[in-house]
Amino acid sequence: MAAQTEPRPQSEATVAAVMTRAVITIGPDATVTEAADLLHRHHITGMPVLDDHLRVVGVVSEMDVVLKPGTTVAEIMSAEPRTIDEEVPLSQAADILMAQRIRRLPVVRHGKLVGLISRTDLVTFFARHQWVCSKCGGTQRGLEPPEKCIVCGAEGEGFKLEDAPGGM
Repeated sequence: MAAQTEPRPQSEATVAAVMTRAVITIGPDATVTEAADLLHRHHITGMPVLDDHLRVVGVVSEMDVVLKPGTTVAEIMSAEPRTIDEEVPLSQAADILMAQRIRRLPVVRHGKLVGLISRTDLVTFFARHQWVCSKCGGTQRGLEPPEKCIVCGAEGEGFKLEDAPGGM
């Protein structure tokens, strides 16, 4: 079930801004051996399972391959996985990933896979972006605009998302 888009400030980052678009996927009729090979070759811990119409019908992880009995992906995958819409605010995706202890979420548009967002994508965003106060130029890191500037105390929507210099 996909998380729905909520109203957001214009400057707030969305899932689409940071998701991985080149996603490794597999079909439900593939063998468990094929799934294990893809996970190994691409150094990934899981991947969406797609039907012939590019709809996400499951997710198969390294845990599924190692611990669940079966010969096909359909037999071992987690069916009806949680998905997220590409326009959902990044902070909402972070809440879902962290609170539900999920490593990755398939990203959908009109029910079809368009990407994948992982906890690693969140860390990358956090490392490469900063919010800049329009009043004083003070900077803060985070997944969403701060409520208040830590430098000058300005409140409100006066923050702009910018690329951060490395090592901040």
